[in-house]
Amino acid sequence: MALSDLIRPRSREQVVQRMLYTLGADPALGANFAPTNYVPGDPLRTLLELAGEGISDVDRLVAALAEAGYLDSAVGEWLSLLTESHYATTRQTSTFAQGLVRLVASPGSAVAAPAGLIVGTANGLKFSTLEAAVVPAGSYADVPVRAEQPGAAYNVPATTIRILHTPLPGLAVTNVGGWLLEAGADEEGDEALRRRARLRWSELGGGATRDAYEYWAFTAHPSVDRVRVLDEHPRGQGTVDVVLWGTGGLGDAAVTAVDAYVQARRPLTSDVQVYSAAERAVPVAVELYAPFGDRASIEAQVLSGLSALQRELPIGGTLYRAQVIEVAMLPPGVLDARTTFADVRPGAVEALTLVPRVSWRDTP
Repeated sequence: MALSDLIRPRSREQVVQRMLYTLGADPALGANFAPTNYVPGDPLRTLLELAGEGISDVDRLVAALAEAGYLDSAVGEWLSLLTESHYATTRQTSTFAQGLVRLVASPGSAVAAPAGLIVGTANGLKFSTLEAAVVPAGSYADVPVRAEQPGAAYNVPATTIRILHTPLPGLAVTNVGGWLLEAGADEEGDEALRRRARLRWSELGGGATRDAYEYWAFTAHPSVDRVRVLDEHPRGQGTVDVVLWGTGGLGDAAVTAVDAYVQARRPLTSDVQVYSAAERAVPVAVELYAPFGDRASIEAQVLSGLSALQRELPIGGTLYRAQVIEVAMLPPGVLDARTTFADVRPGAVEALTLVPRVSWRDTP
């Protein structure tokens, strides 16, 4: 039996139909086989359906076991077990974003801010302060915060943490540029885990290839999801640069962790530098015509699509106008999309961060 047959389980209905066909085709049973005995609801038909459900369950288990033996087809926990046993590569867990927020006191008097203040963004993401601070009147204090939940969604842009959920008169909050100290990360997905498993082989040799550097970078810290290796002597003979990026940016802790991991494994004769890509903010304004659509739903889908597009862009990768138009036209109900956006070709070590703005028009 071919693998393609093993991974195609039969449904209960298919199994039951096969049994009915077999019963009807057997000459020895022909005299006793009456089609009316096997109509839905008949006791004999019910027994066949029970048996068919059990056989279909076995088929699904066989398919899962067959797919679990191959890197391209294993999924979920099966894939985790496969990469651990065959590639010595463990799925990376999710991590919490950590950084500094700025507490600003009004001119009246100093404010004592206890640890555990809940601050957040307009879209509901919350952070908790880790230390107490006394904020001088008319001044500010930077205090460390930790995300309420793990995940890359908490790697928010500067100035978006502006809501003080714990009431404290005379105090405001914001997050300035460079606020993120340690980026949060989602649990490693199946495709990312497969990518690392394939790259695993490249690090087994004595000389480090480009793939080896990529594997080290992806493995050293879970918040790294994009790597660019500059291996054509970027700073002179024998030099290699490893450029990193992650969803929402990278904190210093991630870069330090990757640098330590790479430096411990690089060839002795290589001069390797590890650093974060330079973030480049790109305004993306789209004007939509959707006379019969739900504007709130459409806008949410467009913003989600642009966010996914941003995650797919490699470091130094070109963002084309056509990609933006395609995302804007995808939601049902959108009849036309316009933008003044032009192709963006970033530098070799730049990572694009999209700053979207959706507007509407009422005429075609």
